[in-house]
Amino acid sequence: MKAFSKKLVSSALLPFLFVFVEHVGSISAFGVISKSAIGGRIATTSNSAREANPKVISPDDAEASIQPLMQLSSAHFASQALRAVVQLGIPDILGSECMTVSEMASHIGENDDIVNEDALQRTLRLLVTVGILQEKFEHKKYSFSLTNTGALLQTNVPGQPCLAPVVQHWMERPLWDSWLDLPDYIAGKGERKLLPFDRANGVSSDEFYGQNNPDSLRFANQFVRFISDGEVEAILKAFDWNSLSGKTVVDIGGRYGGIMSAVAKNFPEVKCICLDLPEVVLSAPPPPPGVELVGGNVFDPSTIPACNVIFMKHLLDKCMWDEEESIRILQSCHSALPADGTVIIGDAVLPNHVDMGSTDNNFQLQMFMDAFFLLVGREGMRTEYEWSELAAQAGYTIQTIIPTSSPSCYLIVLQKSPTL
Repeated sequence: MKAFSKKLVSSALLPFLFVFVEHVGSISAFGVISKSAIGGRIATTSNSAREANPKVISPDDAEASIQPLMQLSSAHFASQALRAVVQLGIPDILGSECMTVSEMASHIGENDDIVNEDALQRTLRLLVTVGILQEKFEHKKYSFSLTNTGALLQTNVPGQPCLAPVVQHWMERPLWDSWLDLPDYIAGKGERKLLPFDRANGVSSDEFYGQNNPDSLRFANQFVRFISDGEVEAILKAFDWNSLSGKTVVDIGGRYGGIMSAVAKNFPEVKCICLDLPEVVLSAPPPPPGVELVGGNVFDPSTIPACNVIFMKHLLDKCMWDEEESIRILQSCHSALPADGTVIIGDAVLPNHVDMGSTDNNFQLQMFMDAFFLLVGREGMRTEYEWSELAAQAGYTIQTIIPTSSPSCYLIVLQKSPTL
């Protein structure tokens, strides 16, 4: 998604906004305000008890910082506009066509509904500024078409990813309202351990999605499926599987062999085995071609088939095990592997240090997702340093960390250290 135009809020407009607030009074749409004689502008009141040692910047630096801050503060305008057009089915209505607002309006609503064409046009024009739509202005009318980014919001296009469920899942009220409870959660107000999602919705996320909320559950499941499918493709492309020709790979926790199926299909010289709990294997459908399903216990190295490489995707997530259990899992793999054995972990890797304004979209999205997960109580993603520490405690060194096209799934390649 393209960044907001730097011209979105002009410096010429800002004085007008401040004057508007000053004439409205002490409370306005801009929040609780107090008058300040500095520059004749209005300053927002602070709830902080600590006022000492403020960072004072120059007028030029302040001027340069106003637009980025206002753009960031208004970013949710575009997010909610995006959800609105997805919920209205606009991407599917447009398809490959270029339509006027009236033409789109004829496909929206039911029975005697009167579509608010002015609201629709203004919403669509907002999404032009963030790269979802393109607009034309001819014969005193606007018309709109999908960009390549916007095309991914269409549903049921064969062979094409669909991000509409992602938008619906992230933007719908249960998760959206959870962000509003983040300040109290951080400050420890109320019931200290009550998560933001639980505070906002009165129930845990497990209870909410397990109750009679079929649309929300569908969006959540489609979101997970989209991420999972994208990770499989990313894993195939990022790693040199040909280098494992003639060798055996065991996917621990691979259930019915989804990832190993893709490896076996594209790299038939690699022997692929999936290990999961015996009860999972017993209830499994026939394995995919080229994949063997084996029952076992990751904590018991004697149940791990002889292999050259052990693969694990998200098996070591902090939400699955504590650190001691994660170390035991890796030590079990260490015992099962030969001296030159390798462990490949598919998981998120947060940077040790985030550069301000980094253009690395993978790292940025990872940081966003890590903050998002705390709303529902999921443990944080590990940093590169934390992965290195975990590996060392289990008797490994990190050979390399391979980025993939999926921000949630880097490939962390571990080699056995000489001694455990």
